Amino acid sequence: MKRTVTVQERSWSLRKPFIIARSARNETHTIEVRIDEDGLVGRGEATPTPRYDETMSSVRAALEAFIEAMPERLTRDALLKELAPGAARNALDLALWDLEAKRSKADVGTLTGLGWPREVKSVQTISISPPDEMGREAYALRDFPILKVKLNEENVLERVSAVHQNAPNVKLIVDANESWSFELLVSLAPQLAALGVEMIEQPLSALGDGCLSDYCGPVPIFADESCHTRKDLPRLKGRYDGINIKLDKAGGLTEAIALLKEARALGFDVMLGCMMSSSLGIAPAMLIAPYAKYVDVDAPQLLSGDRKGGIEIRGGEVSDLNPRLWGGRSMGLAC
Repeated sequence: MKRTVTVQERSWSLRKPFIIARSARNETHTIEVRIDEDGLVGRGEATPTPRYDETMSSVRAALEAFIEAMPERLTRDALLKELAPGAARNALDLALWDLEAKRSKADVGTLTGLGWPREVKSVQTISISPPDEMGREAYALRDFPILKVKLNEENVLERVSAVHQNAPNVKLIVDANESWSFELLVSLAPQLAALGVEMIEQPLSALGDGCLSDYCGPVPIFADESCHTRKDLPRLKGRYDGINIKLDKAGGLTEAIALLKEARALGFDVMLGCMMSSSLGIAPAMLIAPYAKYVDVDAPQLLSGDRKGGIEIRGGEVSDLNPRLWGGRSMGLAC
């Protein structure tokens, strides 16, 4: 067996600035791992996240160190034991799944038992801007079944009202990205419920969410920054109604599947989320979509350009996952 592993950095321009409570960006940066083995190729893409103290250089260094130290033991089990959750482990894990699909001539849906995703529906995200701009964007997205509204602590009701007024038949979820206080959450929740909001994502800091055990508002709360892997679940019980699974946080599809199963067994609802990536990074997450209450895989739609064979979203309907992009059995060149 002849195996080579390479790491490549990519930059992707966004269609418009993407603004959340803690940051704004005009582009995103991803890392791709490629494993070549006996004429077969497995690929995985990950997005380093500054919120979790990741940079392109730190993730690349972690990947190259691990690859150099363990070339003969580059397996998913070894990754779980030797690499911390995060973007580096995610990229390698996804490349190994893709390679196994090519090698075994069975798609990853079959290998995992999750099945190949069909008829997936995704939210579309509206980032922070003045209320009138968010309202105009909501009007353009009024045919989507559900919209995700990014918020900080300022002008919350004005922004959500503008979205609701311009898309009155659309369900809403809001994401505060850790920017609220508990007092603000309690005061806002009833008013947000009246505006069609059916879920609030990560309102409080992950380091200060203990008081959520006292929350009894009308809108369910989901954990994002507070939940990375299965190890977080016991602490979240009684604080959150659901969790947001992202492969970059979990450190790969392997841990994400285990997190999905354990979270559901413990009674959590599940949301599938994503970092800002191309369709190569979104494709593996799509396998979890059929098991999630909410699906947020709209990142490629926010890019100025995507990979060949990437996913498309129209009115919330996600195009079927192209098996040549990722995760399909050996079918010739990848997209």
